[in-house]
Amino acid sequence: MTSLTSKQNSFIGMIKEKNLPTKWVAPKKPPFREDILEDKISKEKTLNHQRQQLLDRYEKEKLKNTFKKQLCVEMLKDGFHSSFRELDFILKLQIEDRYRVGSEHPVWDRPLLDNEHEKLEYLCKKLTEAESSERANEFKKVYVNNNDLANYFLLRDDNWLSDYFFEKCLNIVKEKSKNLDEQFLAEAHSNLGLAFERQTTDYTAKSEKVRESYFKSMEHFQECYNLSKGKDWFILNKSKDFTKNDIEKLHQIRYQYAEEKLKHMDSPTIFVDACIHLQRIYRIIAERYSANAQEKIDTLSKAYEVCKNSFIGSLEGHASFLLGDAYTENKDLDTALACYKNYFDISKRDKDEENFGIASEAIAKCHEKIGQIDKSIEYLEKYLKDVKKMDRQYSRVCNCLANIYNAMGKYEQAAIYSKKAFDNSRQLNLNDQLENNRVLVGLAKAHANLKYFNLNVELASRHAINNILTWKYESEPDQVLKNIQNDQQEK
Repeated sequence: MTSLTSKQNSFIGMIKEKNLPTKWVAPKKPPFREDILEDKISKEKTLNHQRQQLLDRYEKEKLKNTFKKQLCVEMLKDGFHSSFRELDFILKLQIEDRYRVGSEHPVWDRPLLDNEHEKLEYLCKKLTEAESSERANEFKKVYVNNNDLANYFLLRDDNWLSDYFFEKCLNIVKEKSKNLDEQFLAEAHSNLGLAFERQTTDYTAKSEKVRESYFKSMEHFQECYNLSKGKDWFILNKSKDFTKNDIEKLHQIRYQYAEEKLKHMDSPTIFVDACIHLQRIYRIIAERYSANAQEKIDTLSKAYEVCKNSFIGSLEGHASFLLGDAYTENKDLDTALACYKNYFDISKRDKDEENFGIASEAIAKCHEKIGQIDKSIEYLEKYLKDVKKMDRQYSRVCNCLANIYNAMGKYEQAAIYSKKAFDNSRQLNLNDQLENNRVLVGLAKAHANLKYFNLNVELASRHAINNILTWKYESEPDQVLKNIQNDQQEK
């Protein structure tokens, strides 16, 4: 025990010696050597420099030049001199066009192709592909590449450039007619016809320029119509450059001026497509630029022939109706009646209630002008039996009958049909017709009561004056003015 205690005492004594530190002290950091760090950085830079490949002269120029110049150098380097010349021509053409229309035109605010890298790159790509195909005598690919360029810029609203490439497509087909089918020629004429029609919507264009564009459009559609007649050719854009949405948008642009029912046709043939556009151009020219009535009839007769060959009932019927109107203006009522009856038969065959009603009304009015009012009424009443009451055309025909009875002096019958037209438009919530029909009902009732109102005024008795006041202020005063038999007997 004594030995153990002595050892402990000796150990405690050792801890309390003055030479030993009472706390732990961290070792000192070595001094900072900047020269070592700089040497390390310089070695890393040397290694990175050794790993990098040295740029040649061409790559150095590429980094210094603009995007347009880079593309041009690439084209020349690969030997596409023709594509380079065409690119240079297009860029100059855009600048000339801007200065031609002036700074107030919307074209001035659009960026130049030099600054639109995506468009410029696609343009160079397709030009070089077309030149490569031409060297290989693959003229179909030359046409397709230029047609793709036209559609690409049409989607991006660069109509001036799409028109340039559509015209170029037509020139390619004409020059290489031995190597390309007539289908390409028909399609090129159709595309260029639409391009000229789009030019008519430019609000800065002068009237003479618009007229010229319509006639050029007509010429191209006529060529397409003649080439594709009797052929089952289709316009199908199979380019991989366009998405499904792009193709749908191109379809919408193609039929933006067509009738509403024809805007959603699925892949019509080139011939039917030409019929749709040609008859529309014929109608516009007949309406705006006919020198006299006979010239208008001739143009609308061509439009009717085109519509008839399209086998689209609505087009044929409407063309027949317009031709009938032209003959009516020319005072040839018998021929006009034949046109209207044709329209009537087509509408009945196709079960087109809207056009059926318009045809019935046109026939009735024509009979009325000829002097055959009984036949006019017969056609309209026949239509009222066939058509449903809950229909927009029902109100129209009722109003037509009311007008005929008004002209004949049968005011009570006119009031009945005017009331039917008003009730029908109110049930169908036809706000565009409601107020008009309300006024017509009021006029018909006023005409119907005019005779009895005059009698009450002439009698001027107390009972007659009460009748007039009651008729004026009550809501249903139809029978009030007629209660004057006793006053007439007394007088």
